[in-house]
Amino acid sequence: MATNSVTSISTADKLKQTLKTVTDAALFIEQILGAVAPAAGPGSFDAATIERITAAFGNLAVVAIQAAHDVAGKELTPESVMALMPGGTPLQPAVEG
Repeated sequence: MATNSVTSISTADKLKQTLKTVTDAALFIEQILGAVAPAAGPGSFDAATIERITAAFGNLAVVAIQAAHDVAGKELTPESVMALMPGGTPLQPAVEG
């Protein structure tokens, strides 16, 4: 019984930390977009802003993928990550800068 309560506390703490990380990432993305929105309009994103947004979404994706694996009790592998993608999603080659 004690093990279950410790596991529950650990799981609850991990969930709180995951939710905090996701929220922080979303707020960061919102700040970036908010800073750019008053700019000169569509097409006003510069390369540095695009890189920051891309990195922020990448970090958010990492947290979401890890959370999905934690909930399912699965090991994180390339195959398990690919299994999360919708079946019709084509992969694109990386764009070299």
